[in-house]
Amino acid sequence: MINPGLPTYIRTLVRGDHAANDVVEAKLDAEGWDGLPRYLASVFFLAVDRRFGETAGRAEIITFVGELRAGLADGGPEINAEAAEQLIMSIIDPSLDYSTSQEMIGRIQAVTVQKILTEENLSDADLDALLAEAVSLSSRP
Repeated sequence: MINPGLPTYIRTLVRGDHAANDVVEAKLDAEGWDGLPRYLASVFFLAVDRRFGETAGRAEIITFVGELRAGLADGGPEINAEAAEQLIMSIIDPSLDYSTSQEMIGRIQAVTVQKILTEENLSDADLDALLAEAVSLSSRP
């Protein structure tokens, strides 16, 4: 079960609406973050696919992760560069393996989603469609 507040949570992150994000986080803290790992993984998959497609090379991923980490230098979560590169590449080439902690995977997914979807500056309708698609993906058995 995916908590219906999760798409709103991701929306507030992407839009940079800190006040609304605080409200949504408090509500999720009270209700429970049910389904967050599956939902975040689905949004991550869709965002990486939109940004890189199926043909991105390692150099493009390394550049992206470098920019991502530079943007986090002033107070963002610490992420491992190699783990981020491997996780992103595993979306482009599912035959690749990666090995990192669940906590690091969650951090990488969250900051990658935020960066890609913020930079893409999707319309509200397009963002809503992507978040709804992620609900559908993450709700599959």
